[in-house]
Amino acid sequence: MTEEKRQLIDLALQAGRHYESPQTGLIHFCYEDETSRETVPFFENFCFCLALLRTFAKDNVEEAKERLERLFAFQLEEGNFPTYLHQYPRKGWSSRSFFPLQLISKHFPFIKINPGLSPPRPKKITSSKEAALEALYLQLEDKPLHTLAPYWDPQYHLYAGPLTEEKQRGSLPDLTLFDLFMANATRTFTPRILKPHPVHLQAALVFPTEEVHCLPTKGERIVWQEGDHLHTLVCDKSLEGDHIVYPEEVPDEKKRTELNFYVDHHPDLEIRINGEKGTVFRLGDRVTIHTPNHTQVLVLKKVEGEGDFLGHISRGNRPSQLLKGDFTAYDWRISLRTLRRSSRLKLLLFLEQEQGCQPPLPSHASHCPHIASPQ
Repeated sequence: MTEEKRQLIDLALQAGRHYESPQTGLIHFCYEDETSRETVPFFENFCFCLALLRTFAKDNVEEAKERLERLFAFQLEEGNFPTYLHQYPRKGWSSRSFFPLQLISKHFPFIKINPGLSPPRPKKITSSKEAALEALYLQLEDKPLHTLAPYWDPQYHLYAGPLTEEKQRGSLPDLTLFDLFMANATRTFTPRILKPHPVHLQAALVFPTEEVHCLPTKGERIVWQEGDHLHTLVCDKSLEGDHIVYPEEVPDEKKRTELNFYVDHHPDLEIRINGEKGTVFRLGDRVTIHTPNHTQVLVLKKVEGEGDFLGHISRGNRPSQLLKGDFTAYDWRISLRTLRRSSRLKLLLFLEQEQGCQPPLPSHASHCPHIASPQ
């Protein structure tokens, strides 16, 4: 067994035993509330059966067969299963169970099963979820994952496609099944990949594949690394090149904070305005984000339309944050509030990383070479 294959199966087994209920002997996990252990999802339970089978250990194979026999009692007439066991037979079905069952049928033909209906194959990759779904289809076809290389950042080992549906878990981008696929394909298992996570319940879905070599790519978020920590800077607006185009409709007073940037809060990260500590800035001011070996420079300038704006730096959470229930602010929020503006408005965003810039010393002078604001 290769090291990559063994790592993934070990992750799947450890996660399965962690979420296994001593009362039912099944995996208990809730998509809507990860702290709950009241629901029994079919998908994760079938993934755990696949993990047991892939060990080829006699006891594990027998355990998998017994589990499958119990779960098949809840199969619907069409061959599919509900999302959760308690929904049987009243609520509709989910196609998620197709892939673990199809993989069991393909690699362990002595187990006769009906995998049910497959989910639709993505026509375009717009999220890591769709990238993982495409990886599953390529794997069933015994094809390598080369076509998915453009969606992977090989430097920071992150999904590099559109971020609309991506989540943040605490101070780090949330781990996904696509991360597991590409870690396996690039032969790179980082500490973030190996740290215990609910997605490890799905790790048995990833089979050995041809190695994929990815070229450096620039995604929609700014990423840099300090030691073992991965910093990310994101904007809540879509960019058109280097421009931010505001919608023509001006929102009411309560929704005037129309533009936000988020960077993860960390003891070694500091934000300054024109080289000074502060919390308020205006268009044209130089906002710098400092970590021990990196400095990100952010400047906003009006290039079309009229208006008055006031920027503010505060603690908060990006909208994609999963851990909102613990009342912890995991990010710095760099926001721009509209005081008044015309219906047509365009801002120029100057965002650049300064090379070889030292973090600011405890004084009121910036120790980084000055970069002029865009004219």
